[in-house]
Amino acid sequence: MTVTDTAIPELERILTELKKLRSMRIKIGIPGNADSEILTIAKVHEYGCTITPQHSKNLCIPIAKESYDKSPRDFPDLFFIRSESGYLLGVQENGKGKEGDNLKILFLLLPSVTIPERSFIRAGYDHNKKQLAEIVKKAVSDVIFGNMTAEQAAEWIGGKAVDLIHEYMSDASNFKPKGSIQRERYPSWANNPLVVTKRHIFNSITFKVEEDG
Repeated sequence: MTVTDTAIPELERILTELKKLRSMRIKIGIPGNADSEILTIAKVHEYGCTITPQHSKNLCIPIAKESYDKSPRDFPDLFFIRSESGYLLGVQENGKGKEGDNLKILFLLLPSVTIPERSFIRAGYDHNKKQLAEIVKKAVSDVIFGNMTAEQAAEWIGGKAVDLIHEYMSDASNFKPKGSIQRERYPSWANNPLVVTKRHIFNSITFKVEEDG
């Protein structure tokens, strides 16, 4: 009678695979070699951004349909006033209404504009920590029972993490809605800039598995 020891080889396999899995790092995000425009849009959403004028004292922000995609130079009769609230406005007379009530506000002048952070990668990770923990737990279990190798487990975890980020991005309730000016200028089915522009960055989110050493 021949006795074959299958326990020790199996334990060695499990230990080898778990050590390999432990040495792996899964990076989720947009790779540095992606389109520069996509990287810029993604960075602004993820971290926010403050825009300041390069060659003037103020930014001229169009706030009327007549001034969209135009500059104050396009309006020879434009002049500037300061509102009671202290805002500097670019206006023109429209020839209607009572005296003092016949001005059309075309531009809002500001020394800087801050675009708020709409984090989708970091916030998406934080929002889904419990689900990611369950995904990792299942992957480890599959490695132990021989249903996956360490490499397959890492790839599966990375793919699932990207799916969760995609789901987080697609839910407008996770983000601050548009301001009134944005809603008027860019009407769309979604009341959130990230959800509207996500088509530019959605498919660029991916993962990369790296192994220590």
